[in-house]
Amino acid sequence: MKKQAFFALAIVAAAGCSSGAQDSDSSVDSERNLPTDGVTETQKSAFTALQATTKQSWVWIQHDKYKTPMHLDGSRNGMVVLKKGANVEKTTVDFITEHKGLFKMREPAKELVIEKTEKDELGMTHARFQQVTHGVPVVGAELAAHYDKHGHVTSIQANYIPDLEGLDLNPAFEAKSALSTVKADILGKMAEAEESDLVIANDGKLVVFALEGKPATLAYEYTVRAMVGNEPAIWVTTVDAKTGDIIDQYNNLQTIEASGQGVTGPQKFEVSQSGNGYVMTDTSLGVSIRTYSARQQQTTPGTLVTSTSLTSWDTGVAGAGAAVDAHAYAGVVAKYYKEKHARNAIDGAGGAMISTAHYGTNYDNAFWDGTGMSYGDGGTAFKPLSAGLDVVAHEFSHGVTERTSNLRYQNQSGALNEAFSDIISSFVEAYAKPDPTNNWLLGELVGRNGPLRNMKEPAKGNQPANMVQYRQTTQDNGGVHINSGIINNAAYLMTVGGKNPAGQQVEVKYGIGIDKAEKLWYRANTKYFLQTTNFAQAAAGVLQAAKDIGLTENETNIVDCAWKATGVTTGTCATLTDPKSTTPPTTPGSDPTTPDGTDD
Repeated sequence: MKKQAFFALAIVAAAGCSSGAQDSDSSVDSERNLPTDGVTETQKSAFTALQATTKQSWVWIQHDKYKTPMHLDGSRNGMVVLKKGANVEKTTVDFITEHKGLFKMREPAKELVIEKTEKDELGMTHARFQQVTHGVPVVGAELAAHYDKHGHVTSIQANYIPDLEGLDLNPAFEAKSALSTVKADILGKMAEAEESDLVIANDGKLVVFALEGKPATLAYEYTVRAMVGNEPAIWVTTVDAKTGDIIDQYNNLQTIEASGQGVTGPQKFEVSQSGNGYVMTDTSLGVSIRTYSARQQQTTPGTLVTSTSLTSWDTGVAGAGAAVDAHAYAGVVAKYYKEKHARNAIDGAGGAMISTAHYGTNYDNAFWDGTGMSYGDGGTAFKPLSAGLDVVAHEFSHGVTERTSNLRYQNQSGALNEAFSDIISSFVEAYAKPDPTNNWLLGELVGRNGPLRNMKEPAKGNQPANMVQYRQTTQDNGGVHINSGIINNAAYLMTVGGKNPAGQQVEVKYGIGIDKAEKLWYRANTKYFLQTTNFAQAAAGVLQAAKDIGLTENETNIVDCAWKATGVTTGTCATLTDPKSTTPPTTPGSDPTTPDGTDD
């Protein structure tokens, strides 16, 4: 779906696409440009007004449940709505208020609470809001608006839940009253855990829960860490605030399902002097990279790894050398993010990057727990964890996601979360160790039975490659490590080209290459994905990012074709040409005579 100053307008549903086209001129046929499913007369009027007011056509991707726009994409020749010096929060809320009927909103000024605003390296301004009803946050419900450097509103992402006005927001009991129920449920799931092992990170936040087809319910949300046994967890449990029943639960310990290795060979890395010895602390990149050892216990971060020698580290222990690899590869990942995406550490603000090696006994896993990365020494399925560069990059990238889009680790958004970590891990490997075959495998150096995942051929990792194979499951947080194969293959195809293994009738003849693909995915996740972004919404966000970074029409068509090949969207691919034979696009914002229209 390529948008230009005058473009074909695509109207798509959340699970696929149906298209219609028109020439954009001073008269917009808004009736023909509407989604066909569930649009009200109020929405029709609001859509007409939106196009007339902004003097442009809009792509509208419809939410399949709420029948509201989850993605609106406008051209960049419309009315300027964010002027220099203007308040981006107020400007956005005023704009949404003017067109509130489109989203089925009542009072945007009361329903949208600003989460953050930022101005990026392209001069674009982004504003992200949390939906609330009478001050109570609605889980996974957000809206994000984006402005180009001239102040034109370019797109809006929204997972807005309408019709909450009449919901009774008076809980029947206090949050602490249900905490015992939550603990009992967790202990029932974790045979090795005792109540003393449970750490309450959030003891009951009042929310409105309406995800995954469930009716809107007043609820308490609890976060409990249980870092014990073979399957440590961070349980996010939602309890009905009227009945006390558990209505949703998922494990937010974002794992790779085992990956990593012991020592794979010599490593060079930075440390710091401490007294007469040395510690695994690297500050050479302006970031504190610290590596600890859990010493086969299930505790984090553990003890900072030390040595009296610059040439001998992490010896004489089970999984010897795993801390060396964890530390060295953390430095590679930090350098990648800094050089390729101008990102300063995981949080983007220079925060410490913490790794814990030797986690647990024969622990066949690695995970991001919200504070750092932990790696076991392996057991039956894997060799010691941490020496796979792709594994380390995967886990750190969960941290990047948490600090940006914060994709909910459940169902499609969770699979997208996993896929982003896989995709970036491939780009990190290509940055440090280019290999056109192995860079698209995950865990190939550490699995005792071969790679964990294969982005070119997901079936080799027991994953679907196409939406026709999408697995509906209650296991694995709704298939976050399973259905991520579809997104992984889309990323592979748009980067390299080829045929989807499960959809051979669609061929992506060329790829855009790693340099552009890595910029594309990083920008989509950090600017356009919301907490509950689904696959179709992700496709729209990636295409939006393609415009931001200045991909040509042909390159954008390659990206679009990859989504079609995997069945995330439908339709016929445009005729593709080899990008290497075309003139590179002008870098966005490179015209020194162009004024900057925003100042936020």
